[in-house]
Amino acid sequence: MRPCLVSVPILVAATLLAACQPTRASPPRRAYHCADGRVVQAGYEGTDRAVLAVDGATHRLTIALSASGARYVGDGWQWWTKGMHDAWLAPLQPGENIASAPGVACQAQGGP
Repeated sequence: MRPCLVSVPILVAATLLAACQPTRASPPRRAYHCADGRVVQAGYEGTDRAVLAVDGATHRLTIALSASGARYVGDGWQWWTKGMHDAWLAPLQPGENIASAPGVACQAQGGP
């Protein structure tokens, strides 16, 4: 039986290509201090996704229609930002796309 010499270069090439693939890094996060004492870490993946760290859990939200500011919904939360410093966090009830709860005001700390 003849040894297969092609498999080793292919294996090496595949390994090198896999090592060169970009990894999905977490977006930079900004701390928001909320009126209820909670701290929300918010990061943004492009213009259509927000990643929130709330109460020790990470939540991925997607952009939603809003008349003003940027509103994100998903995973039981609504995150509505206005400018770079003001935001509101509200829980979403099952089946809601717009929070019926008033939520809590949050203010970004530091940064631009």
